[in-house]
Amino acid sequence: MLDRPVNPGATARPAAIDTASGLRLMFHQVPPGKVVKNRLHPDLAASDYGLETDRLIKLGAVKLNEFEQGSSRWTTFADPEGNEFDVIATTT
Repeated sequence: MLDRPVNPGATARPAAIDTASGLRLMFHQVPPGKVVKNRLHPDLAASDYGLETDRLIKLGAVKLNEFEQGSSRWTTFADPEGNEFDVIATTT
C-alpha cells in the first residue's frame, strides 16, 4: 500500500518497511479477532485520490464509507484482515 518494499528478513510475524523520510514502520502479529475499534487507525493523504482508491481495492482493501465535509473528502477502508484506515484527498 505504501509503494515501498518490505525489508529483507520479514516473516509472517515481524516485518518492517523503511519510509522515504527514514522512519521505519514495524508490523507485528497480534492475537486474532478484532472485538473493538483499532488501536491504530492510519490516515493516508493522496494527491490522486481516485487512482489511490482504485489501487488499494486491487490490493484487497474494502471500501467501508465515503465522507465529504466542506472541502474535505476521505474514504474509510478495511484491509484484508479488517483493520481500518482512511485515505484523504489532498489538494496541491
